[in-house]
Amino acid sequence: MFEVRHKDKKVSVVFLGKSIDRMAFVRITSILLLSLCGVVLVSCEDQNVTEVNSGLNEPDFPTRFLFSSAEYILPCNRKDPKIDTCFLNMLAHIHPYLVKGIPELDVPPIEPLVIPELKMENGQGPVRVRAIFTNITTIGPGNYSVNKVRVNISSYRFDMHLSLPKIDIHGSYDINGNVLLFPIQSHGDFWALFGDVKAIARIQGVEEVRNGIRYVKISRLLIDFSLGRARFRINDHLNGNNVIGQAMNQFLNQNIKEIIEEMRPAASSSIAKYFKDFLNRVFTKMPLKVWMHDA
Repeated sequence: MFEVRHKDKKVSVVFLGKSIDRMAFVRITSILLLSLCGVVLVSCEDQNVTEVNSGLNEPDFPTRFLFSSAEYILPCNRKDPKIDTCFLNMLAHIHPYLVKGIPELDVPPIEPLVIPELKMENGQGPVRVRAIFTNITTIGPGNYSVNKVRVNISSYRFDMHLSLPKIDIHGSYDINGNVLLFPIQSHGDFWALFGDVKAIARIQGVEEVRNGIRYVKISRLLIDFSLGRARFRINDHLNGNNVIGQAMNQFLNQNIKEIIEEMRPAASSSIAKYFKDFLNRVFTKMPLKVWMHDA
């Protein structure tokens, strides 16, 4: 391919049948070496990608996985330019199944929604109380509507705007603290009616791999809400005095807006904790590629 010639102490190189000086040969050799290094680096990079992905063992879910035949799944694609609309359709599609419950995902019916216990505590402002609500039955959650969805699938961030026309709640309560400078200690049964409910849920997920299959776990859920109207009624068992119970009912309903506004952060946190666990029942059982085919 090449040979070196000495003539009058000047070194020349014959490369591909042509005579070139030594410096030109060095430049050509350098280019060849750099090109070779580039090939090696690309090869090594490809091997690293293979090693990273080699830990995954995800089957072709649309044809081989249990959930592929589940009629409640309407999957989306990561590359869909209208992914927000796709998720809105997905949530609308699964709505009637959530109302009845999905046994294979261990998801109970949401109509009525039965909550064993909710704890709320507010230690600031004019309403400083610690409350425990138990055996809660909620009628009306099944009538929810998802009005808007914003999705950032690369970071697994989901924002949802929801509305409910009416929620009817009853159960047991135990509360103590101070409400607008008045000490309060009571336990018994309660009933509440909330109308024109608006809520925003901000969901943050993280990807996790189990047995070579990717799932999304909800790491954080924030909820904020507003109420168009509200009514309360309690049946106090502690004081055993109907006059006190009537006075408390009157006081609660006359100051309902102030009380709800003060308790809203604590209520939002308690509700978010419950629904975070609720959503993780679904997401931690359903592989990512089932509801995001090109993930």
